[in-house]
Amino acid sequence: MPCFKTLHKNNPTLYNSVMYGGLYTAAEISQQAFYKYKASMASAAVSTTATPVLDIASIGRYAMMGTAMMGPLFSKWYAWIDRAFPSKAKKVVFKKTLIDQFLFTPVCVAVFYVGMAVMEGCTGAKIFEELLEKGPKTFAMDCCFWIPCTAANFLLIPSWARVTFVAVASFVWVNVLCWIKSWPRESCGSATSMPDTSSPVKAVSKPETPSSTKAEVSASNSLSIIN
Repeated sequence: MPCFKTLHKNNPTLYNSVMYGGLYTAAEISQQAFYKYKASMASAAVSTTATPVLDIASIGRYAMMGTAMMGPLFSKWYAWIDRAFPSKAKKVVFKKTLIDQFLFTPVCVAVFYVGMAVMEGCTGAKIFEELLEKGPKTFAMDCCFWIPCTAANFLLIPSWARVTFVAVASFVWVNVLCWIKSWPRESCGSATSMPDTSSPVKAVSKPETPSSTKAEVSASNSLSIIN
């Protein structure tokens, strides 16, 4: 840990960007591998080598989202909020948690969905379609997961490790969403759809994978990652 603290002290934005981007990318890889494994087990007639093992383009987009967007965004946000509210008193922690969840999280959700849409080549009004469709659900699910995590982050985690904590929680968040979204859906005829995520990045969501559901996984990742 001392070496990580030194790196963070010398270049906190770089440290947080690399850390968050790496874990965000790992979550995308793990959920792709999980769903491809499920698909191969469900259909023995389909060769596992018929298609690429991983969607490299999607992994690249998530690496870019985590490293270039969410990492720096979280780094600057937590540096500011720690300066603005330095106390660890319960009232202050409660205030920071509410500000983080209801002021910063919606920004992360929007950055995730809009950023992913742009990287996927969407233009005009299409850039905002996925945000409008999945954003409210992502935020609601984000609140259930991230409010307790954020409170623990402000109360128990040292300031230099805040973004790392968020990144690790985002990794868990994205993969839990993958599992939840594998359950049968009553309102959708598509059996292949996958999770919405915020995460943050607190991550929010998977816009681009071989199935429409991949668009839903990371977002909350990000979001959650997105927090």
